[in-house]
Order: sequence, then structure tokens, then C-alpha cells
Amino acid sequence: MIYKPPRRPSATSKGLFIKQQLIQGMRAKRFTDRLPSENQLAATFRVSRMTARKALGELESEGLVRRIRGKGTFVNKPDPAMGYFIVQPSRRQAEDLAMAYTSRVLELRSLKKPPPTVAQRMDYQGRTILARRLHCFDGKPVRYEIRYLRADLCGSILFEDLETVSIHELLVDRLDLPLTRVWQRITAESLDAETAAVFGEPVGHPAFHILRTTYTHDVPVTCVEYFIRGELAFEDTFAPGRTAPPPGVGFGH
Repeated sequence: MIYKPPRRPSATSKGLFIKQQLIQGMRAKRFTDRLPSENQLAATFRVSRMTARKALGELESEGLVRRIRGKGTFVNKPDPAMGYFIVQPSRRQAEDLAMAYTSRVLELRSLKKPPPTVAQRMDYQGRTILARRLHCFDGKPVRYEIRYLRADLCGSILFEDLETVSIHELLVDRLDLPLTRVWQRITAESLDAETAAVFGEPVGHPAFHILRTTYTHDVPVTCVEYFIRGELAFEDTFAPGRTAPPPGVGFGH
């Protein structure tokens, strides 16, 4: 047998580890103002200053810290004038409106790879699960969902009854994939012919369009696209100063 020495961790993996340790430190309130310097991080984790600098740079690009030349890297404090707005899961919104909630699976299948735009958002080229669902309140279509999930992590979803169970609960409770971070974009649009037909409305009907990517730590797990009737109002109550929704809220049914 030929002996193979263990592979040395790459600079990328070392930088990711440093970044994760700093994030945990900020969450645990060990770092509330200034972070360790590049030199301190390099010495502590036995890496180059360049690796330490990259880890701090990624935290800055994600808006978690700010770097001031000649002074250091500082934790960004929540802006007390800011809040957040949650798009509630379909079932919960129906309950708030005192309507009966139902959903219908329009398509559920495995793809060899995701569409190019989804592959870019998830940084993933492997086998993918496609789930298209229509969410209804009192029998009226109100939310159209097009969801892509990594098959290597979520393949068992193909065998679930997605008309009665929550994908969020499946990921968290059964597959042990906590959804720890969400990127999303919400725009107002007019429905094209294909999507308008799903709602049974004329072309140009107003709608909210939501693009969302959810992560388990730093791994993108699922990308979803929602179309929601434009006349459907959203309501929410939040405490000023909170800049992120509570864990587990607002990920969708």
C-alpha cells in the first residue's frame, strides 16, 4: 500500500474557517466592537495575512463589518431606524386571513442539472429536484411556487406528499438542514401569458415576484421563485432595530 500524506487544507478552506469563527464570535457577543487584526488572526490560526485579509473582506462584503484604514475592522451595529418585512408562509397567511388553505403539486421531478441562472445562484451543477406548487386560499390561486433543491441533500423530497407538508419543516426536521441564512429580492411585476394562465388571470395582472435562496450555514440548499397576487396585502409587526427575521420564520410553506 502506498502511503498518501493527508491533504493540507487550502487557503480557501482556512479562510472560510476563520470567517465562521468570527461570525460565531459576533453572535455570542464575544466581538461587539472591534475584531482581531489581520496580524492577530494570522498568528492565531497560523495562516498568511492574505488569508486573514480575505476572511475579513468577505465579512465586509456581506455587510457584517466595516473596515477603516489605519484603525481596524469593526462590527456593524443594527440601525435602530431599520426593520424587516417577512413574507409569511402561505398556510400562516391563510390562517391570519381566516381562509382555508390548500396546495396543489403541479410538477415534481428530478433534473440532471439546474437551469443556468439557478446553477449560478446555488453554485451547484449537480442533480436537482424541481417542485412546482400552487397555493390557494378558499380555492383561489394566490401563490405560485417554482422551487429547486439540491438532490444530493434533499433527494428524499421526491417521495413526500408536498400538498400536505411544509418543505421548510422537511428540510429542518427530517433532513437536518437548518436554514440559517436567506437572500431574497422582491419586485412588483406584471404576469406574462404562461404565469397568468396558472392564476386564471389576464396577461398583465399585477403580482409580487420573489427570488429567494436559502442556506444551511454557507451552503445554498434551495432556490425558489414565487409569484403572488398583487392585490394580496401583507401585514407584519416588528421591533425597530431588528434587521433580520427570527429563525425559522418566513421561509415559505
